[in-house]
Amino acid sequence: MIPMHTLLTTETDRIEWKLSTDIEGIYLAVCAFANDLANTGKPGYVLVGVEPKTREVRGVGNEDQLDEIQQKITNRLRSTKLVPTPSFDVQAESYKGKYLIKVIVEPYPVPPVVMVNGQAWVRQGTTTRRATDADLHRLQERRPERSRPFDIRPFPGAQLSDLGHELKLVYEEAESANDDPATFPSYEQWLTQRQLGRVVNDRWIPNPAAILVYGISPQNYFPGATIEFVRYAGDDVDSVVSARKTITGSLPGQLDAVWTQLADHLAMEPTDEQGIRAGYSPRYPLDALKELARNLVQHRQYDGTNAPGRVEWFNDRIEFSNPGAPFGRASEGVFGANSDYRNPVITKELVALGYVEQLGRGIRRASVQLERNENPPIEVETNGLTRVIVRACS
Repeated sequence: MIPMHTLLTTETDRIEWKLSTDIEGIYLAVCAFANDLANTGKPGYVLVGVEPKTREVRGVGNEDQLDEIQQKITNRLRSTKLVPTPSFDVQAESYKGKYLIKVIVEPYPVPPVVMVNGQAWVRQGTTTRRATDADLHRLQERRPERSRPFDIRPFPGAQLSDLGHELKLVYEEAESANDDPATFPSYEQWLTQRQLGRVVNDRWIPNPAAILVYGISPQNYFPGATIEFVRYAGDDVDSVVSARKTITGSLPGQLDAVWTQLADHLAMEPTDEQGIRAGYSPRYPLDALKELARNLVQHRQYDGTNAPGRVEWFNDRIEFSNPGAPFGRASEGVFGANSDYRNPVITKELVALGYVEQLGRGIRRASVQLERNENPPIEVETNGLTRVIVRACS
């Protein structure tokens, strides 16, 4: 850990000063330090409360405001503007009677590239700037192929024609909105910049993220990339099956379909008689169920298995299960306390499409919603897969 007097000596390629808690500038610095273009392997420091031009320490507020400021910065850095969320810590420290905020950022261990609103930023000397194509190439080629996340590796046998036309429409819209369309990248270059594939042996090849999120028929390459929705008329798997649906297609389409199933079956849950009419109050909060379904799609293991994700609805509970135990830091501590990304590019694209609204907070938010609805706490089982059990409120 670098002592405060050293952090205040000068800005460097791993130290940046900010005068105010304005989050936009902090986003860019955190993004650049996480990308670690120089491959230092060292943490970066954003020091808030210092005037960069005069080097004057002005501070960020009084002692009573520090907790609120820290929480605000932490929550904003976990938002979907910064994807994937790097490992960081926000601390408050006093220096000569002034209070400063220190954001410590660990380099992201492997590609994909960390971006703010779809744009990568890097640190060069004491300057934070937009990443060039050459910078992106350096970042993407930094690690051996086998050590990259599965969803970013080019997928043998797949080709550009496997991707749906709607992605080309997004490209054309971006091209027409550009100030200088003549210099806008080609479709394949644009896809490469979005980390949806790259050129291999003179041919552009999509990766699993592109196929699963935008593919015409992802199950041609990933037969298990489906969701089995089953409604039982009892409390165990020997009960009569009252409804069943196999949900296929792209991941956004799967989420739309499973959310519809959850909403429809929740509306069928009758409560006790209220006067001469049967009431319909939810035995489960719908938003919590949707979050758990999103978690199932976003974080499941897609490689090395043909097992589907499952949503099994019993009379007394709903079970969400998917291949793969919690990944990386997400396996540490209480389930949902820490976030990590088995599928960072899939996560980034689901964010861009509006299917993921919060990063690293979904399970905790679902738990709060269940508690407010008087449901018992979620139960989690991990044994080569992840099973989340939600019990009905009494």
